[in-house]
Amino acid sequence: MKRLVSGFVALSLAAALASPALAQVNVGEKMKPLKVAKLFNNEFEVELDNLEGHIVIAEFWATWCGPCIASIPHLNEIHEKYKDKGVLLVGISDEPESVVAPVVKQRGMKYLVAAGGKETQQAYGVQGIPHSVLIDPTGTVRWIGHPRNGLDRELEKLIASNPPTRMLGGGPDHNEKVFAGIEASLLKGDNQGAVKQLRRVDLKSLDAREGHRARYDGIVNRLTPLAQADFDRAMAAARAKNYGDAIAALTRVSTEFKGLPIADRAAAELRRLEADPEVLASKRNETIEARADNMLKRAKVQAAEGEHVMAYKRLTAIVKDFPGTAAAKEAAALIAAYEADAEFMKKISER
Repeated sequence: MKRLVSGFVALSLAAALASPALAQVNVGEKMKPLKVAKLFNNEFEVELDNLEGHIVIAEFWATWCGPCIASIPHLNEIHEKYKDKGVLLVGISDEPESVVAPVVKQRGMKYLVAAGGKETQQAYGVQGIPHSVLIDPTGTVRWIGHPRNGLDRELEKLIASNPPTRMLGGGPDHNEKVFAGIEASLLKGDNQGAVKQLRRVDLKSLDAREGHRARYDGIVNRLTPLAQADFDRAMAAARAKNYGDAIAALTRVSTEFKGLPIADRAAAELRRLEADPEVLASKRNETIEARADNMLKRAKVQAAEGEHVMAYKRLTAIVKDFPGTAAAKEAAALIAAYEADAEFMKKISER
């Protein structure tokens, strides 16, 4: 028996030595990067690789975790209470966007929520959830635990001893840094990078410092022509009732140039078009045409492969189910050719 136990211990020790040590972050250590695939509720265009100055709460959770779901109302309260004091709460799930997105909406999660955070969860050595990590404005971990077991108290202590130096949404000092970054991107010819940074400007604070409004207007005037051509094409397409092209172009402007006033105009036009009964009817017709065309292509493949009976039946279904479409007109011509063949029609009648 002793030999068996000794052998078991030896094997266990060998396995432990052969296994890589579990990564983790301890109190007093610097935070690990928060790498995720998708962010929800990112109204302030927060960049997770640029968090210095904020108090950060990294909250590891999952949609299938009952205690995590039960903690959401409490976390919403923390977010609402401290968001204007520079505290950033990030709920990090290792699940994909398709799983996390519905829960964010159904549960009314108000704070920043991330999907695809498996790498980050592993880097922090998370073994049980919910699991909160409280990080000070210098990026140092100050507390680790369950969100309902001391987080509020530790957060209050940290705000008192080491308050955030940076607010969500900015202020004049924040805007100064953003403008410098935008101008550096423009000098390098990185227009898309400049547009992305423009989203971080705190518009409410533009007039709080002399010169900021003029800098903002100058940047907007320089970047707007990049989107103007697409916007003009979209409006021309809408007037010509080419609604598919119009919607595609407006979607591109509203997403790729978000942060510019022209993107807001594009989003407004997009909402107007998508609520227009004529546009809705046109989109339905496009869908019907596409379905009919797809069936016609399959019928032609069947005919080419010698499956004429199946091709004929598919063609008659197109004429019946999708009348008035271009595919139905072509199908009717092909049916006429089949029906001119008496021998073929005899096969059809015998089936």
